[in-house]
Amino acid sequence: MPSTLLEKELIEAIAKTYGTPVYVYSREEILKRISTVKDVFSSVNLFPTFACKANNNPRIIEMFKDNGFGADIVSIGEYHACKLADVDDKKIVWNGNGKTRKEIEILSKKVGYVNIDSEEEYEIWSEIDSSAEFFLRVNPDVDAKTHPHISTGLKKSKFGIQTDEIDRILSKKRLNISGFHVHIGSQITDVEPFEEAISKVVDLSKKYGFSKINIGGGWGIKYKDKELDILEYKERIVPYLKDFKMVILELGRYMIAPAGLLVLKVEYVKKTRHKTFVVLDGGMNVLMRPAMYNAYHEVNVLDPESSEKYIIDVVGPLCESGDIIAFERNLEIPKVGSYVIVRDVGAYGYSMSNNYNSMPRPAEVIVYEENGKYDFRLIRRREEIEEMFKTIV
Repeated sequence: MPSTLLEKELIEAIAKTYGTPVYVYSREEILKRISTVKDVFSSVNLFPTFACKANNNPRIIEMFKDNGFGADIVSIGEYHACKLADVDDKKIVWNGNGKTRKEIEILSKKVGYVNIDSEEEYEIWSEIDSSAEFFLRVNPDVDAKTHPHISTGLKKSKFGIQTDEIDRILSKKRLNISGFHVHIGSQITDVEPFEEAISKVVDLSKKYGFSKINIGGGWGIKYKDKELDILEYKERIVPYLKDFKMVILELGRYMIAPAGLLVLKVEYVKKTRHKTFVVLDGGMNVLMRPAMYNAYHEVNVLDPESSEKYIIDVVGPLCESGDIIAFERNLEIPKVGSYVIVRDVGAYGYSMSNNYNSMPRPAEVIVYEENGKYDFRLIRRREEIEEMFKTIV
């Protein structure tokens, strides 16, 4: 994340202009990561896509589209976000294990690529006229060594087709299959699981004569400990892919998480005999990951009472004890009315936000450089209370 994005003056200007909670994204960081990905795969025929589940803001998706990326979707809602970003239908890859027949009928002649997740889904597609190119998602039974909720490549996972089922499905010859797809999980920080999974699927591709492959995503970033070694990934993984006519890549977290931060206002500092709580104006309604995964995000105090640090809990305003941003952190005590920033929230931040306790969803802002200085603009306004109840009949 560019140091400029962490400057107190800029953060306070954004907060005072658009209020809090507010997500802030760095255009500079996004472009840097796009460049890194293109460099890693410079020797292969890459078709990169951005996983819209990580961040569904059409202005963000548009940035990736303008830099040669397609889009990876898992719902009609994400398809709609792509259309607001003017993404070409033929550059949209449709993923997911629960595509409904209604969704399939709507998108069958729109999206360019479909990853079929099961034999049952194969049967539905075989009954419907479609212009899409089909891939079979293979479950390679590989441990991604990540959080169980985001590990998708083990045989007990709900995702993908077991390797011993491939012959039976392909023998039906009711669909033209272009290749295999593999995605073993998210936030993977070791190269070994990628190599184990991709090498298996490359061997399967050679066995069945496929010249196209979708290698999914899952690149891990540094929240606290380590991140994926990109150079090691390039050295060990890319050689497997050089003979393919097309390599589809689906990245979300790596592309956008480090480019985003969340600005929250300090409403109270509650001190008890047992613990000190810093109470913010947003919690798991704006950032679900700490409550759902016990996920770690670095928290910075923008305006502390003093330089002395204490063990504190940083919490939200919701009626849940689990409404927490950071648990037992060694931090300065912030001044009431000042701001704290939560880092690396560009992925699965806004897209997992919710209206619990009837809280409106936050605003989103992009920071960009123009004429040698940094400026910012709104890319999603704050939700109004009335909008939460527009579906009531």
